[in-house]
Amino acid sequence: MATQSRMFDSSRPGELVESAPPRVTLRNAFAHPFDSAIAAARTCYAPRLITPEEITDRQRLNIGAATFYSGHHTVYQHAHFEFGLENVSRQFVWSFLHAHPFYNSEQQSQRYVRLDHAQAYVPPVSLFFDEKSKEIYERAIARAWNYYRELSALLVGDARNILNDIWHVSPMSHPKRLQKIERSAEKRAIEIARYVLPIAAFTTMVHTLSGIVLHRLWRMCSASDTPSEARAIIGEMVAQVKTLDA
Repeated sequence: MATQSRMFDSSRPGELVESAPPRVTLRNAFAHPFDSAIAAARTCYAPRLITPEEITDRQRLNIGAATFYSGHHTVYQHAHFEFGLENVSRQFVWSFLHAHPFYNSEQQSQRYVRLDHAQAYVPPVSLFFDEKSKEIYERAIARAWNYYRELSALLVGDARNILNDIWHVSPMSHPKRLQKIERSAEKRAIEIARYVLPIAAFTTMVHTLSGIVLHRLWRMCSASDTPSEARAIIGEMVAQVKTLDA
């Protein structure tokens, strides 16, 4: 019980959890994604290639509805959207964005990026997450970050010794070689210490997906493990695409 009580003691005085709304940026997209989808659908039944510039308002309405409600969704897979996502939790990324194979992501690495500040997603206060719950939640995040810092500091020495042995470091070794090993030791330390960071920890990423996948994520966001966060992020992604191609 002594070990358990120590694991649940309070975080260091003055420790604050930094949180912020998710930031979504539409970095790249097709110029006319919906017209491209309708043109692709028309090409299936035309003697030649149909271009997006040929699509009329009537075709958008009729062919758009016919293809979507008949399940001919492949036409909506051609247009892709590249987003920049900031202030999103790793739980949201793992359990929702990466819960299927139809995407491409480049994500900030906890292995190589030292996380100096306790930056994490904090759910909005609600009927099931009151102020008291929020206080406990934030203390747990702050405490996890304390352990991350402690482990990082503890592991640097052992990592340095192992690397010195591997690289045959001696008193005659060049200072630049020693600096390189010191940087590598720090990286190895945070690579191991990251396992105590909370799954609510913020991450930054570039995420690319097709129009139909974005639509499906929008339909499913309330059924995810992170419904509040998913609705906010996916909702903003959809809003930015609509601004581009209403």
